[in-house]
Amino acid sequence: MRGESNLCQAVMERQLMQIAAWFGKIDQETGSFLPAGDTGAMVEALLCQEIHAACPAQQPDLRAMAKGCGFVAGDREYNFLLKEVAMEKVRRQLKLLVTAEQDLLQAVEALDDLSRVVNLLDERLYEWSRLRRQEIVHGKDLAEALSHDSVTGELARTILSLRRSHTAMESEVSNTVQSIAPNLSSLAGPILAARLISRSGGLRVLAEMPSSRIQLIGAEKSLFKHLHGHAPSPKHGIIYRHPAVIGVPKRLRGKAARALAGKLAIAARLDYYGSGLLPDLKAALDRRLAEIGRSKRRAPQTKSWGSDLYSKAPSYDRKG
Repeated sequence: MRGESNLCQAVMERQLMQIAAWFGKIDQETGSFLPAGDTGAMVEALLCQEIHAACPAQQPDLRAMAKGCGFVAGDREYNFLLKEVAMEKVRRQLKLLVTAEQDLLQAVEALDDLSRVVNLLDERLYEWSRLRRQEIVHGKDLAEALSHDSVTGELARTILSLRRSHTAMESEVSNTVQSIAPNLSSLAGPILAARLISRSGGLRVLAEMPSSRIQLIGAEKSLFKHLHGHAPSPKHGIIYRHPAVIGVPKRLRGKAARALAGKLAIAARLDYYGSGLLPDLKAALDRRLAEIGRSKRRAPQTKSWGSDLYSKAPSYDRKG
């Protein structure tokens, strides 16, 4: 036992005599130098070091050691290599910080940009085609009809290419959001789920939102107008695109939007905390929507003769 403790103590003292610098290891006792390699190897060694490693009480002069062991010839070369290694380390750390959710947010923005560009070019192609054609054709059909035209063919082919890119981007967004937020995708659909995450600023922010706020995502302008007394209270935002809301009569859309927003809030929290897919959530939403669909229309409230009379009576401001 004593021999093992002496051996461990010797190994620890040996390690203390070695200084691990960003450019390699230096043995203070023997003066030997083990270089870390090229810039990539130096960065890998720095990234593998423990983040909370204890620093020695007295910091060694790494610049002097680098020149003493022959790693660099002077200060200029040392500064150049130090800057190169530091910049490469920061680049790799930034790459490590990129997540699939951040890629999803950018992909949704790119999808919206493609939609706006395609719509603008469709309008331009239609206006251009009216110079020589009398047929009223819009959208993809017009681009396909003019793809071989000698005048407008280039613009038509560009529109068709952008439409294919839009379809491919939409498929990529759907696959990504289904892996990040399976419950939200199952409940709202992949594209609407991706837009909810994008509009809210991330899955964590969406998971922290109350259902009343999720219900009005995308209707901020209408809400501000209502708060200033210039418009009625909005009943829904972008969740209007969900079949549960758009597929019911107008008088029931407020209830349907509230029910959907409540389940979306639960789904977002399940996805953020990694609880896995919960099939019962969609079944519960379907039951609630069925109850709303079976609900009868409430009878309008009747006013008494006196209250109606006073409500229509003119008011007079008494001036002193």
